[in-house]
Amino acid sequence: MKRGLRILGIDDGPFKRGGYGKTVLVGVLIKFNSYVEGITIRKIDIDGMDVNDQILSMFNGRFNKEINFIMTNGITFGGFNIMDISLIHKETKIPVISIVRKKPDIVSMESAIIKHFKDSEYRISLIKKSYPEEFIFSRKKLYVNYAGLDYNEVKGIIEKTTIIGNIPEPIRLAHILATAIIKGESYGKA
Repeated sequence: MKRGLRILGIDDGPFKRGGYGKTVLVGVLIKFNSYVEGITIRKIDIDGMDVNDQILSMFNGRFNKEINFIMTNGITFGGFNIMDISLIHKETKIPVISIVRKKPDIVSMESAIIKHFKDSEYRISLIKKSYPEEFIFSRKKLYVNYAGLDYNEVKGIIEKTTIIGNIPEPIRLAHILATAIIKGESYGKA
């Protein structure tokens, strides 16, 4: 894999649960050698349905011609603002990888969505069509959704972009920045 390739790593900032307000969505454009080339920031509605538009806005921004992959920390942002991986892949024509550390509890997610959202069927359909696959790296499990690549390509990208721990650097940096923007300083793990 070429070291000049670039990934747009995306994560959201912390937020208060309850369905009101906004939080940040941060994108970090990073080369495979971990050199940061740019940062892009958008706002998303907590529990809204605008994350796909905002990710596409990031992609279509200043760094458009430089982005080779999109990598996100999960598919839910700002609560249940759910990304549609296949839509993002179709619209950008580049591979999309979504990674989480813990296996999602789909039953609990569905229950919460049914309880709180009028468009629950649509939101649940997005979650079900993006159910993550288990990957094992250095004896650690990650749960990964992807579009536009095969299993071995995804595994190679994750391995090449993970420096310490088991979260790739593009997501880790996006998480740190998003947290610092909202809280004034970073804390916690991606």
